[in-house]
Amino acid sequence: MKKHKNIFLTSLLLTILIFIAGILMNYGLDFVRINVISDVMLSHELSTESYVIEQEFINTFGGARCDVMNKRIYSLKEEIRKVGADLSSYSRFSFFKKKDFDYLKRKYFLLELEFLNHIEKLNKECGQSVIPIIFFYEIDQDDSERQGFILQEVSKNFEDSVVVITLDKDYEDEPLVELLALKYDVTAAPAIIINGFKIEGIVYEKELESIIREQVNEKNTGVFEKE
Repeated sequence: MKKHKNIFLTSLLLTILIFIAGILMNYGLDFVRINVISDVMLSHELSTESYVIEQEFINTFGGARCDVMNKRIYSLKEEIRKVGADLSSYSRFSFFKKKDFDYLKRKYFLLELEFLNHIEKLNKECGQSVIPIIFFYEIDQDDSERQGFILQEVSKNFEDSVVVITLDKDYEDEPLVELLALKYDVTAAPAIIINGFKIEGIVYEKELESIIREQVNEKNTGVFEKE
């Protein structure tokens, strides 16, 4: 009887130790994850600041403004894509630093909106150079998740022409997200805004590729009729 009791206590102790070790490991990993995302965000902020200063410099001293702006836009695009991928991946596994991840999520949305503003400015000053696609999704919704994967795959075929901005439709902590949703009258997810045109409901690969290709062709011929 005593032997069985000792085995039970030993097993219980080992279980508790493993559980505590798991908690501590996840707590430590949260710090690592947050640092990784923060570093990429800081790098992106620095690149954005450099981009703005570069525009002012060209205004003052001259230079091939549109060529420079186009090149910088694509490097900024890759940075912001990486931030989004890391944030989406890491936040799912966070148990202790939810507040920090929520802060980073808001900051990420602000970076995206700032980036969208730069794209619109570039298009106005240099002609339609980049087609912005705004993707409004809903958390834990199958159609939104499926649409995100479809959009990710299709956009790979238009790397030089398309920039995808992803926003949580129901995000309440940042008023600008709600303002943009109101501008395009987005009431349900998934919803895609392609160069100012709204498409609600899931759009599958062939149809989406056809719509984007049409916009790209119009961009190349300089013909646009926005709402």
